[in-house]
This record gives sequence, structure tokens and C-alpha cells, in this order.
Amino acid sequence: MTEQLPSEAGQTPRALPAPAPAAEPGPAGRRRLRHLARRVRGRLELALRAEWPSPERYGFRPQSAARLFWITSVLRELWFRVEPHGLENLPAGPFLLVANHGSHLLAWDGAMIVTVCLLDAEPPRLVHGMADHRLMKLPVLGRAARRIGAVDGTRPACRALLRAGGVVLTFPEGMNALGKRFRDRYRLGRFGSGFARVALETHVPVVPVAVIGAEEESPIVANPGWLARRIGVAAAPLSPTVVFPLPVKYRIHFGTPLHLLGPATADNAAREAQRVRGVLEELLRHGLETRRHLFW
Repeated sequence: MTEQLPSEAGQTPRALPAPAPAAEPGPAGRRRLRHLARRVRGRLELALRAEWPSPERYGFRPQSAARLFWITSVLRELWFRVEPHGLENLPAGPFLLVANHGSHLLAWDGAMIVTVCLLDAEPPRLVHGMADHRLMKLPVLGRAARRIGAVDGTRPACRALLRAGGVVLTFPEGMNALGKRFRDRYRLGRFGSGFARVALETHVPVVPVAVIGAEEESPIVANPGWLARRIGVAAAPLSPTVVFPLPVKYRIHFGTPLHLLGPATADNAAREAQRVRGVLEELLRHGLETRRHLFW
């Protein structure tokens, strides 16, 4: 059966075609993948009802998103075996997710956060990642990021998504976290305050998110500046895993929503951002203390 997405008045509803499942030995495996594809499409349809106007104005495409979320859902279930904690803390309506940035080569940490919020949160939510503008200009990665819901990480775009009822994910450490040394894992770097300014302007809560596992998935052996300049990005970390992360077990901890206080000035935003940073550091400590093992 073809599932329909909600449409604007006078327009024909758009169908989400089922992505072709990857080859899997045995009928049980194929049934499992087909069931996952149906679940992704159904949850995405529900999540899209929370936003108006549609995020398609930023390049989001429901059909492409369904296929891409199916891929990240397979990785979530079979490779990273993601274990979410605290999903009951997610508030209704718009909010900001603020997370540590651990993935060095590809943003698997962001992909797992948005996939968990779609598949495991009640109600399901479509999370929009704030991406670096240099990433969004890349022909393949940038297009895929837009089609799954990411946007160029500007304050106007963030405000517009929140005012439309959406959920936004931001990494205040920014692209500088990509070059973090292995010995500095789970130590937060320089913490931007742009997210706090937006939260103060829009009066939405901030939910800290601690991702445990991502900072060991691709140990860095070098981060040559010449390569970063050549491909036009902030960092070019090199890892023996190349672009394939180790099968670390992800544990994602969603904290209690924080309501930022005071005026939306630069000074107050900086103070409130540091308050969020302190809560996130505590959440990271708790996640590391309760982790049983890196791989299980």
C-alpha cells in the first residue's frame, strides 16, 4: 500500500515509495527490512504534521528522506545498536537539541540523533540539523543533508524552523570538534552561543544531548590543514577506518529541558550557553560512568 504525505490545499498528496531493501540472506531478514521501511515512512508522515510551512523550502524531500532514513535506521539497529535514554524528556512543540560533536569523518552522531527522534520518540519528530555552510555546498553530502532535513546553520533559518513548530539540532563546538584528538574525547571544546541567542529570541526550551560512543568510532591519526583548504572545509581528519566507523555501541542521553532566562543580548546568551555547557558536561560524565563497554 502506498502511504500519503499531508499536502497543501488543492494539491495532490505525495506518495512515499518504499525503498528497495538491500540483499539479506533468508526470508526473515528481508521481512525485517521491509517492515523497517514501512515503519520509517509511517513515522515520517506523522512527524511532518508537526511543522507548517513544510521544510521543503530548504530542500527537504519526503521521498528522498524516507530512503535516507531507512539507511540510517539499518545502521542504528545493526551497526551502532543505539540505546536511547531520556526520550520522555522531549517536550511538545518546538525545541532545540544541543549535543557534543564526536563523529570526525561523517556526522554519524547527528544521523543517529535524528533517527532516534524519528523512530523512538513519542510523538515522532523530524529533527533539522544545523550544518556548516561549507558542508552544504558539497555536491553529494550537501544534497543528501538537505533532503533529509538539514539546513545551512544560520540563525535566521534556525528561528524560522522553530517558529514553524520544528525541532533543531545544533553542535555548539562546531567544525573545530572534527579535529579533536583522541585523548581529548568527551571534553567539550570552545562552545558557541548562537543557539542560546535563538532560544532566547524564540522562547523555546533547550534539551542537552550527550552522545556516548561517537568519539571512539574513528580515531584520528592526522588532520592536515592543506587538505582541509584544498577541499574547502574547516578540518580534514584522517583515520585508519577511512569513512567506515568502528561498530561502537551508541548511547544517547537526552537531558531535562532547560528554559533560558533573560534578554536576548549577546552577553546574556553567552552566560546562558555556559549554563547549558555545564549541564551537558554533567550528562556526558554520567553517560561515561554508566557505560558498560565500548562495543556492547
